[in-house]
Amino acid sequence: MEIFKMKNILKNKYCHTLLGGILIVLFSGFPLMADSDFSPAFALGEDTKSTLEAGPRVLTINECLDIVLSNNPTLKASQYSLESARQDIKVARSDFLPTLSASGNYTQLSSIDASGSADPDYVDQIKRDAVLSLSQTLYAGGRIENTWRRASDRSLAIAEDRNYMEAKLAYHLRVRFFELMKAREDVTVAVDTVKRLEADAATVEAFYEKELAPYAQVLQARVDLSDARQNLSIAENTVERKRSDLFALMDEPYNSKTTFAGGLHHYKIPFGMTEDTCIDAAFENRSDLKSLVHQLEMLEKDADIALGKYHPIIKLNAGLYDQDKDYDDASVATNYDQHNTYWSAGVNFSWSLFDGGRAWQEKEKYGIEMKRVKEQIREIRSNIGTGIRTALFSLSEAQERTKTALEGMIAADEYYERESRRFQAGIATIASVLDAQVRVTRARGSHAQALLDYQLARAELDFLMGTPVK
Repeated sequence: MEIFKMKNILKNKYCHTLLGGILIVLFSGFPLMADSDFSPAFALGEDTKSTLEAGPRVLTINECLDIVLSNNPTLKASQYSLESARQDIKVARSDFLPTLSASGNYTQLSSIDASGSADPDYVDQIKRDAVLSLSQTLYAGGRIENTWRRASDRSLAIAEDRNYMEAKLAYHLRVRFFELMKAREDVTVAVDTVKRLEADAATVEAFYEKELAPYAQVLQARVDLSDARQNLSIAENTVERKRSDLFALMDEPYNSKTTFAGGLHHYKIPFGMTEDTCIDAAFENRSDLKSLVHQLEMLEKDADIALGKYHPIIKLNAGLYDQDKDYDDASVATNYDQHNTYWSAGVNFSWSLFDGGRAWQEKEKYGIEMKRVKEQIREIRSNIGTGIRTALFSLSEAQERTKTALEGMIAADEYYERESRRFQAGIATIASVLDAQVRVTRARGSHAQALLDYQLARAELDFLMGTPVK
């Protein structure tokens, strides 16, 4: 019996040891798995991981702009296009430099059958050649220089296209940010309205219980309170939608812990620039105009390159040569074995005298393209003037509405306070108090809308004038 117990104990110890060994093997594989594609971040997804790990953040409008410019995929792709264009400049610049090449040759000739007098070129022999060549283009009708300048213009055009893309992203970011601030202001107004109506409803119900007010006034207060609560729910939902739009523009997963700091006072009132000053600034700063100017210069270079094909190409060629020829037959080798080392230099000249008019037609095509780009420039300049004029009208209107809406909001608050005190004193009815509350809500909404319209007009004006993003 004791022996049987001892066997069970040993058996259990063996199982535990075996199980422990399996666990050690499994856990020891985890570092290898960490080096592979299977990882917690890979399993959950990078977006999910960043969402889980992201803590509370407070973002200003400028910080949001930094995130947009850092995360936007289209902007990243344009940066690669810009880097590629800059490499093209280096490629074109290399044509100004000489080319250096080396070549070699090893030939073994074995004669199979021969009759008559021996020709040393066809008897058994080994021939070795080595050549080092240098070539420098001296003149190519301006094609090399124009190709390099065209690459530079293309790089500048792509850079301006990227700046214009940044400006559009900045404009859309500001619009969404200001709309979110307006939505938050609407929630604040709605919350204040609900609180006031709750207090008014409680007061009128107390009056009704003391038979100082009819039941119809209680119902009226309850209806208005219900409408206010629905409006609050709509306003809160609008805030969440605007937050979601902002996260989408920033190319970040939605994070409820992130808050946005700011308001509807980003741009100060008043605006001091005149229409002519704004238009002049736009003509000087707009990236899309600059890009078209560089495209026009590229087409001019293309036309010059086409005409350059009618010019000759002159090159300087130099070489260092080493030749060795060994014959197997000693009698032949005595007279014909050779080893020569020499150099040569000369000027090479080539000129295409007729190409069927191909180069000329290319030049004409680029001339037509230049006319197209010039019309695009003229159209954009015209649209800039119209857009700035319209934005200034909107800005002036919003600025005036901001002033009058503020006055109306102060008057509405005072009117509500007076009607509320009169109602408490039994002089006014609940209808007049509710009417005063409606005026307060409308006045605050009008003031917030005027502030939003001013901010949107300023953001549009910045975009139209080509104001730098940073």
